[in-house]
Amino acid sequence: MYIAVSSWSLRDHVNKDFSLPQMAGFVKDRYGVNAVELCSMHFRNTDSAYLDEIKRELQEAQASVVNMPVDTGNISNREERKRNFDLKVIKLWMDIAAYIGSPSIRVNTGMQEPPYDLSITAASYKELADYGEKVGVKVLLENHGGLSADPNNIVGLFEQVNSPYFRSCPDFGNFAPDIRYEGLQKIAKYADIAHAKTYDFDENGEVAEFDFKKCLDILKESGFDGCLSVEFEGRGDQYEGVRRTIELIKKYW
Repeated sequence: MYIAVSSWSLRDHVNKDFSLPQMAGFVKDRYGVNAVELCSMHFRNTDSAYLDEIKRELQEAQASVVNMPVDTGNISNREERKRNFDLKVIKLWMDIAAYIGSPSIRVNTGMQEPPYDLSITAASYKELADYGEKVGVKVLLENHGGLSADPNNIVGLFEQVNSPYFRSCPDFGNFAPDIRYEGLQKIAKYADIAHAKTYDFDENGEVAEFDFKKCLDILKESGFDGCLSVEFEGRGDQYEGVRRTIELIKKYW
């Protein structure tokens, strides 16, 4: 297991206190962590000069980017023209990931009006996974609302796509509370990385809203030994939230 820090955890500070390219150096200096997850929303540009700056800062920090969460498009759209346009945009982000050395991007399932037709979503992920095989970038599915709010939909998609370039990114916080642990158990076996999500902490330094240790245990029991990306989403100080999350991971892993 190794730890990364997501730019989402420091959303109020990235591109203010430090630029996105500088984040790897900042995280390594402050937390001793040499891996970052760079959200597409925090990219100020996507031309080669900006991407070269990211690569240079990563190299200088002796750090790596583990994943790029991409929040664009609806790959489940029933309208083929709109869906295909969104897939082209996502493929551009896959090219960006390949350029800066990210091994994966996270692509949301999107949403349909029920009754759902998962075959549309599966075909989209299959197309992206096939493209990912060409450029060396995996496509990750996170439990992130929409169709992915139901873990059974996620399992169904993995069964249909059946590609080593299509993996999951379990998020500790995103399933509804009544299915959180069951949902994580169902999707953990497909995991490539995981989002170690935290919210605000109680007086004992634990996550107040759910059992963080139980989430880690589910991953360990599945055989997962990859990257845990810190996603602090609390209302408190984000610098402190990242620190406390790292401490919890080290305490329980």
